[in-house]
Amino acid sequence: MPFSSTLAAIDGWLAENAPLTHRDLAPPATGADLAAVRAHLGTDLLPDVEALLRWHNGAGRFRPPLCLAPGYAFLGTDGMIALARARLAADQDRLWRTWKRRWLPVAADGKGNCLVVDHSDDDDRAEVTIASGDDRGGPPKTWPELGDLLSKTYEAMRYGSRLMNRRRIVTDGRLDWEEA
Repeated sequence: MPFSSTLAAIDGWLAENAPLTHRDLAPPATGADLAAVRAHLGTDLLPDVEALLRWHNGAGRFRPPLCLAPGYAFLGTDGMIALARARLAADQDRLWRTWKRRWLPVAADGKGNCLVVDHSDDDDRAEVTIASGDDRGGPPKTWPELGDLLSKTYEAMRYGSRLMNRRRIVTDGRLDWEEA
């Protein structure tokens, strides 16, 4: 499914099944918002990331927020830039680097982990990775592109199937994810 169709399908599913989550989504990012992210990265946004931000500039401020993957709240442009700057600053005190300069965090779990989209000019370009906040654990979970991840999230929303050891629930018009 094309990326724009996945976003439209998520919008439709939320409007019908989780209307409060849908209502709480932030409006689209402005040209100034997108320019700030480009300036931070030092490169153009990948088309799917730009489309995501033109769809909505994050989950909004209500809880539980819309998650791009179970447990990972959709960040707005300000949150993306702030988190990337914090992780780059934390790397300054390390002997090794855990954060790539052109990683853009698009979602975070509130526990130090985030979903990043690689904007670098290497073989990992466009890959989505869970970047850990603690340098422990095995190899990170990855998806080839943001569209692959969001397609899986949409399928789990629509069919109630498991994704990342969670299942969707809707309570009082709000989408959330519980351990499965």
